[in-house]
Amino acid sequence: MTGPASGEASKADLVHRQLKEEIELGELAPGTPLSELWLVERTGASRTPVREALRRLAAEGLVDLVPRQGARVSRVSLQSVRDLFDFRSLLEPAAIRQATEAATGDPELRRVFATMRSEFARTVRRVPSQARSRAFYELADRFDWAIIGATRNEHLRRTISELRPHTARLRNLSHVDPQRVEVSVAEHLRMCDALLAGDADEAAAAMAEHLAQSLATIFRNLARGPAEGLDLLG
Repeated sequence: MTGPASGEASKADLVHRQLKEEIELGELAPGTPLSELWLVERTGASRTPVREALRRLAAEGLVDLVPRQGARVSRVSLQSVRDLFDFRSLLEPAAIRQATEAATGDPELRRVFATMRSEFARTVRRVPSQARSRAFYELADRFDWAIIGATRNEHLRRTISELRPHTARLRNLSHVDPQRVEVSVAEHLRMCDALLAGDADEAAAAMAEHLAQSLATIFRNLARGPAEGLDLLG
């Protein structure tokens, strides 16, 4: 039997999922106020699940709960961007190293990455367009989750997973860069080739280079067109 508590929990899950997706996509821009009344009207949920969703988003770093002012979408600063990528550069090369080792002894996992490698190669041959960019980033997202899934260390898997919404939000805030897509495809091919060859050192180095180039692109694009809610001096 479903009681009131479980009903409220499921409502909180729905509100949390909706707001998280809108923050990731940039539909709720950094600094956007999130009043409870507005969210109740917008989501159709009552205040209790709305408050719970906001608490969860605050714990994930996507929402700031400001005393006497209420909630707002967390702002983005240059320091926060750098901190995120510094942390990712510690975690993700280690993750792809473990994934490479796992794929060496797992034919099914190798097939997963070999299929993705073929998809990245087909992306190179497509005419540049917004559709190609979207398809590439969807594929890159699947690649990242496959790496996470192949990582043996539970804490490493969970920590990288928790960073994914912040990574997606930065990409959307800084806008998709068509030139960056060209380079990023090559970076992903390098990672796939190293992984499939069982070369964990090369896979980790390729991941580190990919993260460094991604950070440089985000900095460049944010500096060209800073949006409201971005603190480029912070």
